[in-house]
Amino acid sequence: MRTEPQNERLAMPDEGDIKHSPYDQWRQDSPQPETDEPDPDRGKDLDYLVPNVTVAWDVPPSFNNPPPETGQQGDAGAGTDVPETPPIRVDLSGVRGTENALLSAARTAVDAYQGLREHVLSVQDDVFGQNETDLYKDPTSYATPTQVVPSQIQPIAREFAASMNPAMEKALYFMGSTMELVGEYIALLNRTGQTYSEVDRNSRFPTEGTSNQVVT
Repeated sequence: MRTEPQNERLAMPDEGDIKHSPYDQWRQDSPQPETDEPDPDRGKDLDYLVPNVTVAWDVPPSFNNPPPETGQQGDAGAGTDVPETPPIRVDLSGVRGTENALLSAARTAVDAYQGLREHVLSVQDDVFGQNETDLYKDPTSYATPTQVVPSQIQPIAREFAASMNPAMEKALYFMGSTMELVGEYIALLNRTGQTYSEVDRNSRFPTEGTSNQVVT
């Protein structure tokens, strides 16, 4: 499929054997992009933000353990009467299976993240050519030895790295922080299993103060 240009005045004149397409001409009257805002992180060292992530549990805590204390005090004005609650059925084996699946996925993700983190932090000071060198020999003198001199790419590379390195460090920060949130979710899932177990252990059939049949 071929689309003919709508504006013939964009065509460039041919030069010798070179046949120009109308698309070769830069459109001078087109809107120019606005100047970007200065990079607020340019030149900053943000590696202190990059978290070192690990999976703390090889084996998740047992559901037979009581849930951990939150340190929050209950409402002092709350009554002591236990409200009627319909039967609760919880498949704790399913909860454990989901938790183990999440832990396995988290270990895989953390290993990949840690490898990327270590690689980025180890090469970011020269990966763009900030310390590139060239060999130079004075062409006018055979007696002059070859010297190692800074490459002409160094200023450009350092200018690029001044913005790219903080951007990479922030990307690692967001990835690591996301994995920490996943870890918190897994911990809450384990606490849920422990809470259901604790509720079950503390459940009692009413024996006083009721005229309803407990077992029909």
